[in-house]
Amino acid sequence: ADQWMGLKMHCDDVGVDFVSSAFSIEAFKLLEKMQVKLWKIPSGEVQNQQLLKKIAETKKPLLVSSGMSSLAELDQAINLIREYHDQFVLMQCTTSYPCPPSSIGLNILEQYKRKYCCEVGLSDHSGTIYPGLAAATLGAKVIEVHVTFNKDMFGYDATSSISMEQLKILVEGVNFIDQMLKN
Repeated sequence: ADQWMGLKMHCDDVGVDFVSSAFSIEAFKLLEKMQVKLWKIPSGEVQNQQLLKKIAETKKPLLVSSGMSSLAELDQAINLIREYHDQFVLMQCTTSYPCPPSSIGLNILEQYKRKYCCEVGLSDHSGTIYPGLAAATLGAKVIEVHVTFNKDMFGYDATSSISMEQLKILVEGVNFIDQMLKN
């Protein structure tokens, strides 16, 4: 708990919102005590009705990752969330590390917008900036990527992460696209 609080305090110090996925009721309680401003529902917890209900009851905004869910499971989760509020972004996610271009599923963003009448985002594990840029062009409001200091580092998700320099380019590109779409 001390390490989590240290991360939260550092985020507060540098002006970054601290966001963490809760994988259990205990983690939910810890994060709620830390006063997170929004919740990330990880792919594997979308079907966890007990946890999802606790989180939705806080009425804080949600990022809901679709990676391991069928449309029927997403229907159930979104119906539960909507019993409490409509502040969520449905994140298209393919749980493949790294995710090949043919599996990213950008075509699903429009399907989610129509089916659920909600904002959409992309949780990208390709290890490149291209899906994030394309998703921004298609109206994604949130882009999630894994970031590493060095792509040669040890770790199961190093190959599905982008570098700090790529993150900078992605942010610049998304901001550029946003300006083009608004004007």
